[in-house]
Amino acid sequence: MKRVVVFCAFALGVLAASAQAESILIKGGKVHTLGDKGSLESADVLVVGGKVEQVGPSLSVTADRVIDAQGKVVTPGVIAPVSELGLVEISAASSTNDQSVTGESIGSAFNPLPAYNPKSTLIPFNRAGGVTSAVVFPGISTWDDGAVEAQRVFAGRSFAIKLNGEFDSVEAKDVAQKAYLGEAGAQLAGGSRANAYAKVEKALSEAKEYRENRAAIRRGEWRELDYSLADLEALQPVVSGREPLVITANRASDILGAIELAKAFSVKLVVLGAAEGWMVANQLAEAQVPVVIDAINNLPISFSSLGARLDNAALLTKAGVKVAISGPDYASTHNVYLSRQSAGNAVAHGLPYEEALKSISSNVADIFNLQGGTLEQGAVADIVVWSGDPLEVTSYPEQVLIEGEPQSLVTRSTRLRDRHLKPTKGHNFGYQY
Repeated sequence: MKRVVVFCAFALGVLAASAQAESILIKGGKVHTLGDKGSLESADVLVVGGKVEQVGPSLSVTADRVIDAQGKVVTPGVIAPVSELGLVEISAASSTNDQSVTGESIGSAFNPLPAYNPKSTLIPFNRAGGVTSAVVFPGISTWDDGAVEAQRVFAGRSFAIKLNGEFDSVEAKDVAQKAYLGEAGAQLAGGSRANAYAKVEKALSEAKEYRENRAAIRRGEWRELDYSLADLEALQPVVSGREPLVITANRASDILGAIELAKAFSVKLVVLGAAEGWMVANQLAEAQVPVVIDAINNLPISFSSLGARLDNAALLTKAGVKVAISGPDYASTHNVYLSRQSAGNAVAHGLPYEEALKSISSNVADIFNLQGGTLEQGAVADIVVWSGDPLEVTSYPEQVLIEGEPQSLVTRSTRLRDRHLKPTKGHNFGYQY
């Protein structure tokens, strides 16, 4: 009996391995590798076992499946640097919102992962827009009275996902912490930027104190700390430099304050927003602080972004700042795929084309230590074959591969479209409803 069980397990393992090892040849497209090979006007990409095996013109290889990409454009998949995918379905329906913490916590210990829904309808919708991975952050509404009362200046723990809709689609846990400074921080901390700064500074200070005296604190042989041990424990990867701290800030002075805070605690900093980042681009570059921006934001929608301008991405990149571009409104979960439109706008205002592609793929992977982002040998095969220029709004994905697996591009929207466009004989309008 044991031999039969062992044989069956072995056979299943062989079948799984062979299925996983299916080879795919993407042939004849314009390939943007975003790596050492740069852009190739006409090249092939060989995928074996979920990885990029070879990239080059007219590869003399055979494959289990061939995708004709002639006249098409091939790029790494889009990576969303900030989203609430799987945590929010309809923002106006509270029963579908699992992205924010309640209670007295400052927020850093909040772990939204148990609420993550890989079957969210927004995942195939954004995948059909070319998004293959995303960083998922919990969020706090600045109009949440409970959040203001508790002064929750941290959003909580984040994670990264592959947009394949599978139950094992979580790519990485504890990718980053997010804290609120600037205008949002002021609202959450009781109306003052200084108060928000002090809250974050104190949390980092106590987290460092806890790290250095953990045993004594847990035995009760230390002073009483202001923040919970759960919150301080969650900040340990941040104060030890293993996990970046994403701080929301748009005003130039707030960005400089965040840089000083990061220096004081040797924290890896990422600035989210940075509408006035161009004003302090040299300081960001010197401190090696990357930014996540909405490249379409050029309106003074608040006093924090009076200096917003459309060439922000170009000026930051020129100064040497690593730029990641998000969709509109940063965490607009329904529209994270629009990051490519934002990147296209940035190109129209001076950002080099290759840098724009990196801002929605390889730069995001570098900032958050994720897979994907390039089409180099050995890279994970998260690939999109586009009908045309991916930074043009009229182009669309024709093929999407995640870890070498072709993905369905069917969504609720396409099913609704197909239902209404299907002609029905004898119907007054020629459509089936």
